[in-house]
Amino acid sequence: MLKPINTSGTLEPDDRVVVAATQLDSRSFFWNVAPGAESAVASFVTQLAAAEALHKAPDVTTLPRNVMFVFFQGETFDYIGSSRMVYDMEKGRFPVPLENIDSFVELRQVALRNSLELWMHTDPVSQKNESVRKQVEHLLTTLEKSGAGVPAVVLQRLSQSQPLPPSSLQRFLRARNISGVVLADHDTVFHNRYYQSVYDTAENINVSYPASKSPEEDLDFVTDTAKALADVATVLGRALYELAGGTSFSSTIQADPKTVTRLLYGFLIRANNSWFQSILRQDLRSFLGDGPLQHYIAVSSPTNTTYVVQCALANLTGKVINLTREQCQDPSKVPNENKDLYEYIWVQGPLSPNETDRLPRCVRSTVRLAKALSPAFELGQWGSTEYSTWTESRWKDIRARIFLVASKELEFITLTVGFGVLVLSLIVTYCINAKADVLFIAPREPGAVSF
Repeated sequence: MLKPINTSGTLEPDDRVVVAATQLDSRSFFWNVAPGAESAVASFVTQLAAAEALHKAPDVTTLPRNVMFVFFQGETFDYIGSSRMVYDMEKGRFPVPLENIDSFVELRQVALRNSLELWMHTDPVSQKNESVRKQVEHLLTTLEKSGAGVPAVVLQRLSQSQPLPPSSLQRFLRARNISGVVLADHDTVFHNRYYQSVYDTAENINVSYPASKSPEEDLDFVTDTAKALADVATVLGRALYELAGGTSFSSTIQADPKTVTRLLYGFLIRANNSWFQSILRQDLRSFLGDGPLQHYIAVSSPTNTTYVVQCALANLTGKVINLTREQCQDPSKVPNENKDLYEYIWVQGPLSPNETDRLPRCVRSTVRLAKALSPAFELGQWGSTEYSTWTESRWKDIRARIFLVASKELEFITLTVGFGVLVLSLIVTYCINAKADVLFIAPREPGAVSF
């Protein structure tokens, strides 16, 4: 959230909220192999950068409307995360009721833009309502105004009759007509040739690094893709600022390309880097491997990406406060701190000047986790056509035996030695056979025995 809300209650009807949404997960044909560079990573990295830029606005805490940044899990499998949020909103289990949503801006695939174009998709069905149509028009106008100051992004409208692409917004529209837009790099056909594929990697969105640089130098190397996504994040941040009622500092909101390039490097190249280590809790260190993070969703527990994004958003939008580790883990004992308003995370922190120890610290933010479990399982409706009921049919890993083939040199030596042994055995056999009468003396016949 842009401004803290009390999670133990619900908002008043007049408290309006602008929702900025994207998805975290991806998939492929192979279990737990889902790099999702274009289908997921580029969009949620852009939203993280936009959230950081928006939180730096001087009047962010006094805006008339709040902004809620949402990162949905399970969208690949019939919109599990968004359907659960709508379900909780309707049941009064979520701090923000469905009726409080003022507008909805969603990022989908945004890394493969042609000719700088970013397409604005809207829903033709909900716009049959005149009130919603006017709100959508205001939303599109605000986005175009925000994009006018960023020459590297050209916002394009589509025909009002064209339906929405696959998006989380559809789950909200099924429950209530709201003004919403989906931003994507395509108009009618995906530009991503490797959508939901093992080949949707960093190379697919043109993320590459000079061969001469070290891993730590690559971490801060600003790629062209990072610059392009930072431009999209700037447009999104400025649009959200104006949708929240801001007027004075829109032109000063600017996404940081360095933040974008660090996020891309961590999620797509090498998760185990110094920046990710500094923003995570100590118990999450094992999540960081030497390769990219995978974004396949698990059955019953959050994936590594969920925790890393949570910590990244907390560090980008939160505040470092002067609390001890014990106070950070239990802030209820600290005056002027409220766990119903804020989330507290004790992170490892950056390296000390001698680069041997880390300087841990407490980060206070409004970032929280909520269940992304399909309502079908809570309701016991295993055959539900309303909510997702995907399951994993087996847990056994696919295995294969590998038989190594010897080198040509070893094969030649083995063949030569084999022929040598064969020839030697033939010669020895011939010699033994020729001298058999000498080597093997026939036993004499036994003579008469006298006593």
